[in-house]
Order: sequence, then C-alpha cells, then structure tokens
Amino acid sequence: KQWYQRRVRGSSAPCNYDMVTKIKKELSIPVILNGASLEITYRDDMEKLMERTGVDGIMVARAAWHNPAIFSKDPIPAKTAAETFLKRCIDFECPLNILKYTIGKLRGLFFTPDGCLQVTRHIEPRLIYKHFGLGEYYDKVTAGRGTKIQDEFQKSKRQKLGDGHILLKEELTPTILQTFRSTIAPRQILNQWLIANGFSNPTFSTVENNKIFTGVLTIDNDTYVMEGDFKNKRTATQAVAYAYCMRNHIELRHYKTGPKTNR
Repeated sequence: KQWYQRRVRGSSAPCNYDMVTKIKKELSIPVILNGASLEITYRDDMEKLMERTGVDGIMVARAAWHNPAIFSKDPIPAKTAAETFLKRCIDFECPLNILKYTIGKLRGLFFTPDGCLQVTRHIEPRLIYKHFGLGEYYDKVTAGRGTKIQDEFQKSKRQKLGDGHILLKEELTPTILQTFRSTIAPRQILNQWLIANGFSNPTFSTVENNKIFTGVLTIDNDTYVMEGDFKNKRTATQAVAYAYCMRNHIELRHYKTGPKTNR
C-alpha cells in the first residue's frame, strides 16, 4: 500500500506524519511512505522517519536527486556526492539536456537559485563542469575521445557547410547569451558597423544538423561560421555576429540597437 499524502495538497506541502502513523496502526498490510523528499537528505533521515511513523519503508525520488549518495550507510556530504556524480557524467558522455536538468536538482551546490540558473544556461558542457572545478578533468577524459557518433556528426556538418569558410571561436557565457535577449543585438550592431565602414550588408543563415544549428555569416565574398550547440536559429545567428565583432574588436556598447532586421 502506498500513501500518497501529497496528492491533493501539492508537492511543496509538509508531510502529515501524525496521519501516516494513524493509518499504519489501522492497517495490517505494509505501508510505504512517499512524499517526504523535502525533509530527507541522508539515509539516517529515512530511518528516523520509519521509526517515528512505524511505516515499513520509504520511497524517495527528488531526495535522490538532491543527494546521489542518499542510500549510502556512511554519510557522504551532498556536495561531494554530486561532484562524484558529475565525474561519472563526464566519463559516460551524459547528454547536455539531462546534465542541465539533473544539476538543477542537486542540493547544496549553489549559494542561490540564481547561481543554479546561471550555470544551467551554459550551452557548452565544459563550461558547466568548469564551474565545479572539473574543467581539467573534462579536458583529460574527452581528449581524443572522437566517438563514432561525434565523428559522423562533424562529418555531416562539414559536408553541409562546404569548404572555404572561416571558423570563428568565441566563449559564450550565460551572461552574454542573456544580453542577446535584452540590451545587445550583435546582428544589428554589426549591420550598422559594416555600413558605417563601407562594407556591404551582411547575410545570415544557419545550417541544421540533428536539431543543432550552426550560425553562418557572409560579408562580400567571405563566409564565417560559429560552431556551437545552438538550439535555435536566432541564437546561432546572433552568436556568429557576436564572434565576428569580438574577432575584429568591434565595441558592442558604442552602438544602439535599432529596428529589427530581416536579414
């Protein structure tokens, strides 16, 4: 028998342990307590709840996210367990979307909710691991990894892009990505700068491969490419414009954004 005490009141309500105790006393069948994840951090917490309510077992889900070592008999600090978990993510090439989702659930890794948000906005796995001091470990493990899937992905991308393009590389932090949605629009700024300096209007496009977009910028006869795990066309084109501005030392703050361009 499972006691879902939060079915009506929601997942953030505290457990009614007195009610659980009464139900256990009235039933002759095993009773499993579920829904106490907010009060559970270590295995000892579960044992104390079993002693308090008399239930036969406890079911947890979110608590195991908060502390991956919650079932260990020897208490392990949640942060230490989380860092060990992140190393396993590196070892076994955890997909970016699953990595970011799980990090959002890990308790004790962030000083504030905003800190968690800033980390999970990263689009490059290395930047996420670097935040936890695992940047060098990530580089060591992934060096020369070149799995068949990755090789095929890059081969397909190169075939679509063709030859003769100029590859731009620029680290994009969550803060920079956020500015694309608010105060800075690199595409518009680049348009203004090119016109002011006698260049022709740039054209922007994207190359899609397995739902990942690569930004492409063409100025006169030159084609520039900004690679990255961009999930939509807008971010990909803003990223390539930003990388071009950084490469040519174009000061973004000196230009005001104007009407949206269709390019």
